[in-house]
Amino acid sequence: MYLEARHLSVTEPMFTAKWDGRVYEEPSMLRLFLGGKGYSTLRAGWKWLKHERRAHVPVPLRQKFEMWRRGFFAESAVLYDLPRNNPRDYVNDFQYHRMIGRVNEWDGLYNQKLALRAFLLAMGFRQAPTVAYLLEGRIFAEPFTERARYITPAECLELLRVEGARYVVKPEDGRRGEGLFLLECRNGQLLRRRGRETQPLDLGAFLQQAAAGPPRATLIERWVEQGLFWERLFPESANTLRVLTLWHPDDLTPFIARAVQRIGTVDTVPTDNWSGGGISVPVDLATGRLGVGRLHPLKSGRQDQRVTHHPDTGTPIEGAVIPGWSRVADAVLRAAGGLPFNRMGGWDVLVDRDGEPVIVEGNANSDVNLLQVHGGLLADSAASRFYRAFGAA
Repeated sequence: MYLEARHLSVTEPMFTAKWDGRVYEEPSMLRLFLGGKGYSTLRAGWKWLKHERRAHVPVPLRQKFEMWRRGFFAESAVLYDLPRNNPRDYVNDFQYHRMIGRVNEWDGLYNQKLALRAFLLAMGFRQAPTVAYLLEGRIFAEPFTERARYITPAECLELLRVEGARYVVKPEDGRRGEGLFLLECRNGQLLRRRGRETQPLDLGAFLQQAAAGPPRATLIERWVEQGLFWERLFPESANTLRVLTLWHPDDLTPFIARAVQRIGTVDTVPTDNWSGGGISVPVDLATGRLGVGRLHPLKSGRQDQRVTHHPDTGTPIEGAVIPGWSRVADAVLRAAGGLPFNRMGGWDVLVDRDGEPVIVEGNANSDVNLLQVHGGLLADSAASRFYRAFGAA
């Protein structure tokens, strides 16, 4: 059962005094030794080396060195069409990873999906019903209802075995669709779907495997039927908006810096993950109008990287207008405004059949390539001012 969101005008200051954005935590010994900036620089360098060792980018070595000199991963030359586009318009990869950990003071609500869901429900936002929470072999059913209880695997099986029902199963701390799959009940059998593959799910074996591994919670939530506009784009995935909010330390309210509509393909079912083969489409912030979609040039495996129509359904993309875009923007700004200690958030929003925005999750460190593939963030003065405040512009 949904809870309705309360109305709050986003034009009014959410706080009447400046806030320093700090939530004080016990720092690690390494961070104490190196200091905040030194620790961030070391961590960014380490992430840089890990990424570039794994990456196999088809660009000349000379161009790679030029990208590295400017602070970009080699693949960014392909993603952003550099240096044809002005590199100064883009948040480069080294700056971005260096600022992570120095922008938000507490990422806990972003990183733990159940905690974020509790926060959003308390604020009155609609949420997908949580069917079960799995941890270390134990199953806590319907945690946000009066029927909350521990159940056995057999009872969980009966709870899920509703003919025609669909569920989303995902790790509580997963990112980029990692470990996520669609669970369907057909003819009394539970089927697991991911991408082009469908196979039966042995729930007992799945629970045993989860309990045998490192402690990691898993959520089972009911599939939310998306609005008809998004259903027509591609019906087999939840097609969410990624909305980036930024909050400058001198401002009283956050603002939306960029938004993209993500659309799944046959390669990404049931997700709309861009790096897995989905589509990223820019959203005009004033009107909600969609631009030309982009596939990931290095990971989609498709020839035409710019799409005006969905490659699988043929549905027009460019020029379509998101229904109720202002409601989406209002919901995201209210959610971001409820976290005055966090200055940056990447919000994934699904619009349901009633036209109500459902915030699926928040991301502390939203992937900038998903957003900047449509143009550099620093070309916008408000975003540039924000990133300059943290040494990333």
